[in-house]
Amino acid sequence: MEVSDIFTKNFPMPRVNFYLKRPDGDPARSLVYLQFKYHGNKLVYSFGQKIDPKNWNSKAQRVKSNKLTTVDGQYALNDLLEALARACLKGYTNELVKGIPTKECLKSYLDQVLHQNEQAAKPDLMSLFDRFISGEIKNKGKDKSRNTLQNYSTVKGHIIKFATFQKAPVTFDSIGIDFLYRFTSFLKKDLRKEKGFRDNDLPSTKGLKQNTIAKDITVIKTVMGEAVDLGYTTNMQFKHKKFTSPEEPADAVYLTEKEVLKLYRHDLTENKKLEQVRDLFVVGCFTGLRYSDYSNIQPENIVDTDGDLFIKMITQKTKELVIIPCNPVVLSIFDRYECNANRLPAAISSQKFNDYIKVAARTAGLLEKGRLSTDPSKELWENISSHTARRSFATNLYLEGFPSHELMKITGHRTESSFKKYIKVTKIETAKRLSDHIKKNWSGKLLKVAS
Repeated sequence: MEVSDIFTKNFPMPRVNFYLKRPDGDPARSLVYLQFKYHGNKLVYSFGQKIDPKNWNSKAQRVKSNKLTTVDGQYALNDLLEALARACLKGYTNELVKGIPTKECLKSYLDQVLHQNEQAAKPDLMSLFDRFISGEIKNKGKDKSRNTLQNYSTVKGHIIKFATFQKAPVTFDSIGIDFLYRFTSFLKKDLRKEKGFRDNDLPSTKGLKQNTIAKDITVIKTVMGEAVDLGYTTNMQFKHKKFTSPEEPADAVYLTEKEVLKLYRHDLTENKKLEQVRDLFVVGCFTGLRYSDYSNIQPENIVDTDGDLFIKMITQKTKELVIIPCNPVVLSIFDRYECNANRLPAAISSQKFNDYIKVAARTAGLLEKGRLSTDPSKELWENISSHTARRSFATNLYLEGFPSHELMKITGHRTESSFKKYIKVTKIETAKRLSDHIKKNWSGKLLKVAS
């Protein structure tokens, strides 16, 4: 029999309808039902969606506003109704070639639509990472910095490579203490020695440093916290006190004010590129800005207040306003580059900057060894980078007795404990400060004892 022969005057073309029915015990909201009549059969299908009857257009058999969503808030309710109607008619047409389809058969097509919606409404770990990476998920309503977004992307890559290595996916439910042990161990591996793992699969050929791993775990805890808040998982193992990877104290150098001036006064006129990098670095040493900020100072950031020049800008990382007075060295650099719009040398990439500043420091004679406790054989110039400028600024002012809480307003540190970790005061410097304190306070006491 041809399909067209099935339809007679007694059985009009089937049509999907939707209607409301108020359930017992819920006078304010009604369930939406799908009804499909065909060949003397009537399929009635409930899919758990409730609405206020005043929002229903009985003639159109749709909700009045396309903005009204499903119960879980993931989709427009009208979109779901359209999808169910299409699935029902498609199932009917597909199965009709085999005979009149059963109600159970058509329900399976409708169930499949709901199952797809449920799967899409509950994203996996990687899709949640993507929402962080895109900047959609913010920090207390504020946009996150570009570096922070890049960190999310980096950690996502590490997890993907870990999943490839262990040949099993990482999910919300799999992130627990055992995951922590295996993941951190994986990140420390020299994967060049692992059989069957190609070079382009490696997160790092020699493994990651402990502080990088610690940042990975912090990011994972942030993403898992968001997953719990969104209702994507009930797994709370990431809150366990064992779910941590502590940072090691960072070993880095700073330049004393004497060393900064030695570098600044060294004649580099025969190499303009080194001279410009050196001058920009010195600006960082006397302003305390991050490289992303001191390399991006614009003319409008240099303001005159009562005859004194200040640098006034919103920092890229923390989006905070900082106002920094320009000391005589910075003013002399402004004079040297007065032909430039921002009165500073042109900025270059941070990678090239770090290469050039090392060369400039070496030619200036910053050759002292032993400044890096983890590698005392290295000379001072080898340990200098763009960030050394900011660290030098903070440490030198701290050693001069400038109040920490005032200094933190410029450096952007929110707690004194994090600030103290940041500044680099050697043990010998601490001992000298104590010695000066003893001399100052005990000289009078000794006179009283002697008398």
